[in-house]
Amino acid sequence: MTARKRRVTASVQPFRRDWEQLLEDAGIRSAEDQQAALREAQQLAKFQLIPRKRNPRFIDKIIVPLESEAWLHKQFGTQPGAASQQQALDVVHAWSAKEHPLMPEAWASLCQRLEAAFNIPRALEPFRWLEPVRVNELLALLFQITSREWPTGTLIRDASTHLGYDSKHLESQQSFLERALETLFGRETPLEAVGIQTTNSTLHYCGPLVLHFADHSKPLDLRYESTLSVAELEQTTHISTSAQRLLTVENRKTTFLQLAHADTQRSTLIVTTSFPTQAVKLLLQKLPPSLSHYHFGDTDPSGWDILRTLREMTRAPVHPIHMKWRPSAQSTPLTLRDLRIIDRLLADPRMTDCLATLQAMQNSGTKGDFEQESLGRPSLAEWPFYAITMVEA
Repeated sequence: MTARKRRVTASVQPFRRDWEQLLEDAGIRSAEDQQAALREAQQLAKFQLIPRKRNPRFIDKIIVPLESEAWLHKQFGTQPGAASQQQALDVVHAWSAKEHPLMPEAWASLCQRLEAAFNIPRALEPFRWLEPVRVNELLALLFQITSREWPTGTLIRDASTHLGYDSKHLESQQSFLERALETLFGRETPLEAVGIQTTNSTLHYCGPLVLHFADHSKPLDLRYESTLSVAELEQTTHISTSAQRLLTVENRKTTFLQLAHADTQRSTLIVTTSFPTQAVKLLLQKLPPSLSHYHFGDTDPSGWDILRTLREMTRAPVHPIHMKWRPSAQSTPLTLRDLRIIDRLLADPRMTDCLATLQAMQNSGTKGDFEQESLGRPSLAEWPFYAITMVEA
């Protein structure tokens, strides 16, 4: 079953196994048990036993004929790979027929990508064609989570019961859901991005920090990447830094690490954030408001929406850096959801300094060359890390 389950084309050779190795792997080692196994195998017409050529009294191989594979799967409640693939495709087809109330284009695109991946077949994490029941469960959860506007700060257990599950269900599925959201939106997307507050978010940062507690202070200055939990941040009375500025960065897997390596002077506290998590919110609340705050993110509508969210939650100004809409002949068109986000951004008084680049994107009808990674590796070993500084504010 292990050998066949990833195969979606019809097998042309029957499966065979060394008899003595099979007994050994099954833990059947005594002569009495081995004789019993042989008698049982001889009574099953579904199998073929091949004797040794030089000593026919002993069995050399056991063979599962092609026509017996369906019977064997039935005995163990499993199914061939082709059946799993078809079930997974059926699940995707059923969900693609559903009209998503808030993001129809993104949902249709996800279903199309899943269908293309499963036809190969390959997984599109966290969706695995070998697990069609699980694919259906994850798509159902993803559809439910993204089909409503959650009030900012909705507790994850409240959201879970609101959807009809037990209070801890979403917590148990959080890592899978966040990977599904990343696949849907094409960027790292915590549950906080859709308004659901979790308690186990983590702050990823690089640079000098001092955590001040009621009875002591704890200096931290680790290179490249370190983490702080929500619990650690909640216990602090305030946080200070010797850095000259704070830089929040959207992409953690590439750009954040490159900037961390480039900051040789240790003059910048670099923090990674997509849509701000509870850990990022706590950091911003406890840093001194006089610390200059810059944000470097993607320049598609969601990237600018992250900037708007940061401005919404912090007392100090947040200045975009290296963020300009850049035209691209290969750019993807703006979706209905993108256009809604742009309308919201244009109407927000906090985003008036960004109107020119937002209107340029809106007028083009495309996202442009929006990924921050397209700027390449930092060209400078100090702030502002790139030779051409693009600052909106």
